Amino acid sequence: MTTAGISDDKATQQASHGLGLPAFFMTFVPGLGQWVLGQRARASFAFASCTALFFAGWAFVQDRLFAYSLTSSEPGGAWIPARIGIPLTLPEILNLPALAIGGMLTFESDFESMRAWFLPRPMEDLGGFLTAASGMLAAFWGADAIWSMRWLRDAKDGVTPAPACNPALAAGISWLLPGAGHWLAGQREKGLLMAAAVLVVFAFGMLVSEGHAVDRQIASVWWIGEALFGGGALFAALVTAPIEMTSSPDNLELGTNLCTVAGLMNLVVMIDAFTAAERTSFPVAQAPNGGAA
Repeated sequence: MTTAGISDDKATQQASHGLGLPAFFMTFVPGLGQWVLGQRARASFAFASCTALFFAGWAFVQDRLFAYSLTSSEPGGAWIPARIGIPLTLPEILNLPALAIGGMLTFESDFESMRAWFLPRPMEDLGGFLTAASGMLAAFWGADAIWSMRWLRDAKDGVTPAPACNPALAAGISWLLPGAGHWLAGQREKGLLMAAAVLVVFAFGMLVSEGHAVDRQIASVWWIGEALFGGGALFAALVTAPIEMTSSPDNLELGTNLCTVAGLMNLVVMIDAFTAAERTSFPVAQAPNGGAA
């Protein structure tokens, strides 16, 4: 084997590796990855956009955040940060700084305050979507930083083509509209098929539940999965969730399951959209027998 061949093999092996845990943990602070890369203006915009989106929703939700927590926020709760007012709330925890500040601003441990966590608030459907959207946006900014690190590590001047679109953008726009990221990456037929699959499952879930399948007040844990289809969750927050449910629909559980499945399907769509855009710059290496290396 020639020296050039050995070098190419090492480059292929390196490109197949991830960027490690430090890069992953940086994604919990919007803009931190960009700051480390020296992209100061981009980092500032990432942090500001995520923070503004969170507090736009927090203005409606406030202490209701604790009702959406996956663990008890009562004094002596099992999750230690909850004792000082940082709830384990998804997707908000992906925007950890804003969640911590927003939680501590409204945290009180007396009985009356804890009781208020479970009382509905006006416009909380929209507010809950916006705080969650800030966590998703933070994840996409983190993906943007990961992509920038990958580009710096593996791209070769004058050899590696620019991507069809930013992979993080492809993932982010797919959150709102399944398949849109594939469209931007040049895989239009695949994008249309994926969009149809997610939308049909989500629409059927809403139909059989009479529009009540996606409601954070009713099923906050299921809503975490449903919110992975951001466009559907936004539609529900604006249109169906504010409608009072006078009686439980016969197929509410089926509808909730279907809408959650649609959200999880869209998670796969988002990841695949990121990969599709990424591979326009870094195609999968082919083994001599024609398979993927």
